[in-house]
Amino acid sequence: MRILLRLPTWLGDAVMATPTLHALKAHYPQASFTLVGSPASIGLFEQEKSAYHLIIDHTKDSANRLWATFRLAQEVGKHDLAITFQNNLPSALFLYCTKSTRRIGFAKNLRSYLLTDSLPYPHQIHQVERYLALLEPLSIPIPSKPRLSLHSSPVPKGERIRIGINAGAKYGSAKRWCEEYFIQVMASLLHRGFEVILYGGRDEIKANERIINALHPIAPLQHFINLTAKTSISELIDSIASLDLFLTNDSGPMHIASSLDIPLIALFGPTDSTETSPYNHTAKSVMISKHLSCSPCKQRECPLKHHQCMRLITPDEVLKQIDELLDL
Repeated sequence: MRILLRLPTWLGDAVMATPTLHALKAHYPQASFTLVGSPASIGLFEQEKSAYHLIIDHTKDSANRLWATFRLAQEVGKHDLAITFQNNLPSALFLYCTKSTRRIGFAKNLRSYLLTDSLPYPHQIHQVERYLALLEPLSIPIPSKPRLSLHSSPVPKGERIRIGINAGAKYGSAKRWCEEYFIQVMASLLHRGFEVILYGGRDEIKANERIINALHPIAPLQHFINLTAKTSISELIDSIASLDLFLTNDSGPMHIASSLDIPLIALFGPTDSTETSPYNHTAKSVMISKHLSCSPCKQRECPLKHHQCMRLITPDEVLKQIDELLDL
């Protein structure tokens, strides 16, 4: 049996799709799997190349996306079962053009006629459970406690407590805790002799440079490591797997840490924690949210211009939680 999965584009969403992927693998142990997705989502599975056929979808960058989607579908070819985790029209068109026998996805954006199984979109549930709902037409048993799961090879570490900091978030500035707050927390941790690793992608280079420049005059930096835009997705996974604790906004790296059972502090403001919180996390973790009347607004930038959902989370509050999670 050949199974095709069109993965979510965003890193965190792709991590949250792993319980669905593993349920399919358990139900069809002899099947071959083709995974198609963005560079970020495909990067999650680079360490498992032997288990999957991995294809990066560059059609969005093409001058003619429809033609590029058709060409990609011809390259991928027909599968017995194809599932799209995405809700847009191009992903359903892609499945249709592969001529796969069974094509499953949610009934959104006028695409039902392209799917053989067009499912009602489930609202107000966690994203992990929403993706698992795609298995309903297949009568596949759903685990009672689904777990995020990624393969990792943790980076060796010394005796110092290693704390990761993710100050960015891809969706927009509203999801980001204040830079000055991150600076205060990182300075405190460095003064206490912890090893601090700052993460971020290319989009975070300028913001993280501001954080680093602000740290220079106020904190010792001999145990500070800047990994901004210096890791592949596989290297990011391995580095996060070596942490003692991870401080992060609601983001893709947060879900990576959750999948690896790394103790974490997750900061939530404009996003809905019922849909995107760390899922089935067995390590000690804290999710901090002020639950303001205006949140979750789910906007890229604060529509009220005050950003209080994040500003009301103080550095002292976060530092106290760090000490409690590390039993200090």
